[in-house]
Amino acid sequence: MKRRTMLLLIPLGILAMIVLFLKLYPTMVKNTKYDLQLGFVQNQEFPRINDPSDHFKNNTGLIAMAIYPDKKESLRQAQLYVTKRGDSEILQVEKMRETANLAAFEMRLNNLQWEPGEYTLYFKRGTDIQMKLDFTLK
Repeated sequence: MKRRTMLLLIPLGILAMIVLFLKLYPTMVKNTKYDLQLGFVQNQEFPRINDPSDHFKNNTGLIAMAIYPDKKESLRQAQLYVTKRGDSEILQVEKMRETANLAAFEMRLNNLQWEPGEYTLYFKRGTDIQMKLDFTLK
């Protein structure tokens, strides 16, 4: 009797695990929040930077990337812009109208023209600052 019960419980346990996995997998891989990354190398397959950081040697052009969630709240005018940290003067700005299938919004920075120091990258949607990232150029 015990052997028969085990033979019944093992497949039921495996089936329960498969159903649980299939139910949870889409929520685990779904991008559910905004992200802001800065680096030198853009990933060719996915919307992300391969070498994100916040400290850089100022010897190569940087790429800023605002990454969108899979489901967007609303479509707005988006902006990426850079200021010297603590200053309101905008050094560089890029604007884009959001679309339903937009995965990421990138801007190639003119950082080779900037002095070493501390800067802030802003990601703005409509009138709201969604995220900001402080970074240092050496």
